[in-house]
Amino acid sequence: MRPPDPPPTGSSPARTAAALTRELTHHGITGMYTATAEKVAIISVTASLTIWTDGRQLWCTRNGQRHTWPVTDIGTAAARIAALASPARDT
Repeated sequence: MRPPDPPPTGSSPARTAAALTRELTHHGITGMYTATAEKVAIISVTASLTIWTDGRQLWCTRNGQRHTWPVTDIGTAAARIAALASPARDT
């Protein structure tokens, strides 16, 4: 397993979204869509999973439960997001 990219400390939402999509591709997730603005970015991982970032943290709500991850640990965040995106959990 390769080490994750360095954390985008103090990153803009756009840089954070780019780092997350790179990490998610290492987990076999492709076909993501992103949209960025000055203060927030969104990453559409699957039809039912959208991740938000402000450049400091990542978050989503999945089946009524909020999940958050610090951007400083983007590798762990990507692994957990990939698990949330798995077809077995896509209900």
